[in-house]
Amino acid sequence: MKALLILNGEKINKDIMLALRDESEFILSADGGTDYCLELGIKPDLVIGDLDSISVGTLEVLEKAKIPVYKFPVKKDKTDSELCIEYLMDIGATEITIAGAIGNRIDHSIANILLLKKINDSGFKGKIVHNYNTIYLINNELVLDRKEGYFVSIIPIESKGITVTLKGFEYELNNTRINFTSTHGISNIIRDNKGYIKLHEGQCLVIVARD
Repeated sequence: MKALLILNGEKINKDIMLALRDESEFILSADGGTDYCLELGIKPDLVIGDLDSISVGTLEVLEKAKIPVYKFPVKKDKTDSELCIEYLMDIGATEITIAGAIGNRIDHSIANILLLKKINDSGFKGKIVHNYNTIYLINNELVLDRKEGYFVSIIPIESKGITVTLKGFEYELNNTRINFTSTHGISNIIRDNKGYIKLHEGQCLVIVARD
């Protein structure tokens, strides 16, 4: 099942959001992210959060539309984002796309990005979609379509680094070691119709970005 999780970070372009809605089988919004859902005419299947950032008007709409709301205490050991991801994995969402994960709070943004590791380690697929970036976390393979004007960066997230093969890129690699904290994998470009990424060891972020 493909699921869309909408968080309360920076708003995503309307066309991107509507495209994500159309390809999703289940839509979950977290707290204040629900305000943007309704603003776009997107109806979530469920709302989860401590409800400290959602508007009163949105709560009234949810009640009238009989959309279920799972409320958690404000004082808790997990963010709304993590609670939502755990719920989606529990109901069998094999692919989770997260919108609104990046915002002014860098601590929340980093934590949300690292939640991709939680998804990956649990055997599911996850990605974060932003206006200028799509972020993946992988430990095996990823195939990307070529997009004009976009860069692809590969960033190891473990101290042991990664061993990686890249095909279809301007800078191809063959079973090459990239150390943790190295910038070796930054700002590559797909030259063929598709770019192939094969990890032989380790885990990394793959970020498809434009200026």
